[in-house]
Amino acid sequence: MKTYAISDYGLYVTETDLEAYAKSIGCDAYELLLETGNHYGGADGECYHLMKNEESFNCDDSFSIFPLENYPSLFKQAYECAEAAMKELKSNYSHFLRDDFDYNNKFVRLVGTVFG
Repeated sequence: MKTYAISDYGLYVTETDLEAYAKSIGCDAYELLLETGNHYGGADGECYHLMKNEESFNCDDSFSIFPLENYPSLFKQAYECAEAAMKELKSNYSHFLRDDFDYNNKFVRLVGTVFG
């Protein structure tokens, strides 16, 4: 089995976060989670950091990262500020998420390993 390093930026989303939208379109929330964003099941490590305050937290067994359109590179930052990235995420994904979705605490940088 190979291991793959991952580094991803965006909104940390679970099946629970998608239940209301899935129900409104007659779809299963888990299936929607698999089809939307970058899905991770079985990621390893505790290197999941909140962008807001860099605290780590434990991830669910199955989650997706709804990605940003731009990624940083060695010589260029992706966004001028976190607020610009957050505005993009809300614009792109708010229709999937419940009204009380906690964007500030779910805006993450994911670093870890996936086994495949």
